[in-house]
Amino acid sequence: MSRHLRKPLEYRQKGLEVVAASSTPTKFTGHMKTPTVLRNLAPRIIGLALLTLLATTGIHAEPTAANNESSIPRFAIGAEIGTAGYGPVITFTANKYFTANLGYTFLSYDHDVSDKDVDYTGTLKLSNLQAILNWHPMAGTFHISAGAVLTNNKVDLIGQPKANSTYEIGGTIYTGAQIGRLTGNVELSKGAAPYLGLGWSKSPSASGLGFFFNLGVIFTDSPHAQLSASGPIASNATFQSNLRKEEASVNDELNDFKYYPVVQLGLMYRF
Repeated sequence: MSRHLRKPLEYRQKGLEVVAASSTPTKFTGHMKTPTVLRNLAPRIIGLALLTLLATTGIHAEPTAANNESSIPRFAIGAEIGTAGYGPVITFTANKYFTANLGYTFLSYDHDVSDKDVDYTGTLKLSNLQAILNWHPMAGTFHISAGAVLTNNKVDLIGQPKANSTYEIGGTIYTGAQIGRLTGNVELSKGAAPYLGLGWSKSPSASGLGFFFNLGVIFTDSPHAQLSASGPIASNATFQSNLRKEEASVNDELNDFKYYPVVQLGLMYRF
């Protein structure tokens, strides 16, 4: 071994000897315990860490992360159709984990049905203004949604009796000639209501054309029905009492329909 290599080695050996000589063995009489102060601070530290994680979602140690974040397309326009109606939707992208939708869907649909006693005409009217926040937990296509919907959804049903037909209203039989036209107005939902759902859409960081599919529920109050008649007996007190009984029976059956299902399919373009 040469002189130049031997001297550093000697220094290292002496250094080890000094460390060994100055070290004093520590005797543990039990298990190590976390200091009380640290135990008390631990929940606060964890909470601050979680808040920091949420606040800095999408920010990573890579030098190019900031550039990638700034290059995310911020806006998208689209159209959707489904059980809440059809209409336009605008999407804003905050980062690759969070997007927000503002949309409006509507529908007016008429349908006629006839049986041996009555001809029915029904009209479904939907109006829904939506403000939804979407969380993409893996920064991909899957998202979980929550928000609010300003609803005005209803069904109008008109029954026109045929000749010699009869109605049973409130336990009493009436002829079609007595009742005339029977109308039912059902308010499915009206006012602001919370929304929860999930779905799949184009990744927030991807631009261009894409599809989206949403499944969710609008949490509404129970639908409410009102019945009225146009025949000569319509103003009779006993008939009105029986009509209110029939109306109450219908509303009891509608109490189970507090949740309006949402199934929407759409097309969007992000730029």
